[in-house]
Amino acid sequence: MNAALNSIARQLEKKHSANPALAKHRLLTEAILDLTEGGILAPGDRLPTETDLAGALPFSLGTIQKALRALSELGVIDRRAGRGTLIAERTTEIFDLWQFRFVDPENNTVFPAFSRVTDLGLVGPDGPWNRFLNDGPRFVRIEREIDVSGRFRVLSRFYLSGGRYGALADQDPEALEGVHLHAVVRRDFGVSTKHITNRVVCSAIPDPLCLRLELPSGTRGLCCQIRGFSAGDKPLWFHEIYVPADADPLELRDMRPFR
Repeated sequence: MNAALNSIARQLEKKHSANPALAKHRLLTEAILDLTEGGILAPGDRLPTETDLAGALPFSLGTIQKALRALSELGVIDRRAGRGTLIAERTTEIFDLWQFRFVDPENNTVFPAFSRVTDLGLVGPDGPWNRFLNDGPRFVRIEREIDVSGRFRVLSRFYLSGGRYGALADQDPEALEGVHLHAVVRRDFGVSTKHITNRVVCSAIPDPLCLRLELPSGTRGLCCQIRGFSAGDKPLWFHEIYVPADADPLELRDMRPFR
């Protein structure tokens, strides 16, 4: 086994000893997270292939793939055809990019989340996104359902000005799964998020969204509105998240300015 595989195997043993009931994909996800946060796996380091991981670790290929998808969604790894799987650059900003996450109250660990784009296109100005962005008449809306470790689902709607960022509406929806949307804006348009604000209210989740999340009509939950600003306090993006009331604890993160 190479050095990375040895490190992963040792960290897995530690995680399993500390919490033997943790699901296998969670063990692997958190072991690699620990290694990146501790600097043992550094940005640019190449991870073993899925086949090598499955051959050396007591996990199935499906478990390996599930853990790697979670790490990709968190921004820990960069998976591109022809390059393999690399530890992503600016790993210390993993959770600065992921503005919300859900925490296991028993052991204070983060539940892995898996997103699926359910709608991508241009919408009109009738909503709070227009009041914040104030750059109508059309806005890009990226809607994603987020499965939190198979425990519950969250609906996410991310809005940008259609005039400047309309090209995103023409992308393959799969290209926007497992990525941080504001990182995509920075990469494709050269505009960085400098800071954010969070607003959270408890209200009834709209009936169409209850149907999407398979919740009873009138279910109450949290509506989180996250507003992203670029340089000079200019409104950049608007993000709505609908969370069922019986979800695990939601943790909202602050974002440090990009250096």
